[in-house]
Amino acid sequence: MFTFLSGLLARARQQPILMITLGALLASLAHALVQPLRAQPTAEAVLDELVREALERNLQLAQQRLTTEQGASGVRQARGVLLPTLAVDARYSEFSGVVNIGEFINPAYEALNQLLGQNAFPTNIAATLPFRQETRLRATQVIYNQAAIEQWRLARSVYGVSRASQELAARQTAADVQLAWLALAGATRVLDVYESALTVLAENERVADRLVANGQGTADAVFRARADKAGVEQQLADAQRQRDAAQRLLNSLLDRDPDTPITVVDDSTLVRPLPSDRDATLNEALARREELEQASLGVSIADRQVRLASSAFLPSVALAADWGIQGDRYTLDGSGNVAVASLVLQWNLFNGGQDAARREQATLERRKAELRQRDTERQVTLQVEQAWDAAAVAQRALTTSAARLAAARSSFTLVSRRYDEGLAPHIEFVAARESLTQAELNAVLSRFTYAARRVDLERAAALRALTP
Repeated sequence: MFTFLSGLLARARQQPILMITLGALLASLAHALVQPLRAQPTAEAVLDELVREALERNLQLAQQRLTTEQGASGVRQARGVLLPTLAVDARYSEFSGVVNIGEFINPAYEALNQLLGQNAFPTNIAATLPFRQETRLRATQVIYNQAAIEQWRLARSVYGVSRASQELAARQTAADVQLAWLALAGATRVLDVYESALTVLAENERVADRLVANGQGTADAVFRARADKAGVEQQLADAQRQRDAAQRLLNSLLDRDPDTPITVVDDSTLVRPLPSDRDATLNEALARREELEQASLGVSIADRQVRLASSAFLPSVALAADWGIQGDRYTLDGSGNVAVASLVLQWNLFNGGQDAARREQATLERRKAELRQRDTERQVTLQVEQAWDAAAVAQRALTTSAARLAAARSSFTLVSRRYDEGLAPHIEFVAARESLTQAELNAVLSRFTYAARRVDLERAAALRALTP
């Protein structure tokens, strides 16, 4: 959009005839731009609505939200390791070639029965090891496991990074949507200028042809008229391409059909004031920028990694309780019931220095994370300062461009009156018209430039609330 306006201004400077034909059209356009369109919404209202829709429908944001939900699931999974577990294990086996304990016990019991003269001991025992069937209900509870605790805390920090990434993507999308709309609106305004200019230049060519046919003009005037018309036709085609590309980009950000029409409103409502306090704006950015939150969480993650590596030097304690039945067959008379309670201690005393090496690596990574945090703070500060300066310069340009336009318009009015009265030569009239056209183009360019710089500052200082 800015390229169109700059290109038009450059061509107008080189072609006085084109400057004259476009002058009246641009004057009308500039006058319309400064008149409020009460029947239409303001540019701020349109942009707010587009941002709201993008935060709800943008496909990349939808993917980021799913990633955040995955992080929340990871937290629940890590926390589950610290909660009680209950499981059922069941086994039934068919054996071949295993030792039957009854083959050793039955002969002894038979001999005892003969000595006692009565059948006091069974002689039909059939028992194999392991037992043919074993069914148990096992409950476990972690009593102390520092590694599991640190894994849970680490998962929460990772989840925080996912949330910050989602907010960062939302802020970038909001800026992209606004800049895409500004490009579309600028291209549309330039296209209107070219279409109106083409109508005037076509009439200029027709008049030149008639003057030549009547012997009242020269052929060079016809050639100049055709050249001016061809140049505008070329720029008109390029402006249409740029407008369509901006529309497709904006509709893509909104997950719409590429040809969905976009509302373009009065350009005068683009101008919004800057925040009153630069230092307060910087402090707000340092408090709200998602990159800083990510950097802070990065330090937290690195610290958790150090603690996780250090937890390898600590023991873990767990409680387990089993209840079930076992034997060569399933029985429900209680004869095969088994209950076991266990207190399990696990402590890795030495593993060749692997744990110490992991802790050293985690410590170095934490130092890197702290340096990244400091660098991020400096980058954010630099971005806000540069965005503020650019917006402030663009804002001052609005005042100077308006003053330049008013002066050029007054000058042209005076020269035009003198020219109509035959008191000013044609070359002076052309120069005045050229000066006015440059001022009009500069005013339009300044307005869109300031709007874009204002969006850049909004992004850098995190000024927009991102509530979908």
